[in-house]
Amino acid sequence: MRIMAYLLPRAILILIAWGMTCGLIGKLWPAADPAIFGVAAACWTLGGIAYFGYLRKLRRDIEQLERNRRAGVNRAAAQRTLFSAE
Repeated sequence: MRIMAYLLPRAILILIAWGMTCGLIGKLWPAADPAIFGVAAACWTLGGIAYFGYLRKLRRDIEQLERNRRAGVNRAAAQRTLFSAE
């Protein structure tokens, strides 16, 4: 269920962007070949996968940095208590 909460909003954004692109193509180029709409869909899909994959990687990196920072603070506090006990 968590994966759907991640994917669904992103899929909706890609569909909206593709729909707007198709609308513009239809208005500006009424005799467009239907393959053009497929190419637009493929471009939006690949761009969305790349962009949201990059955002997910950044989120994982930030979480890792926060975990490392907390571990460093905990380790420093443990060392202070160790040295102050002597």
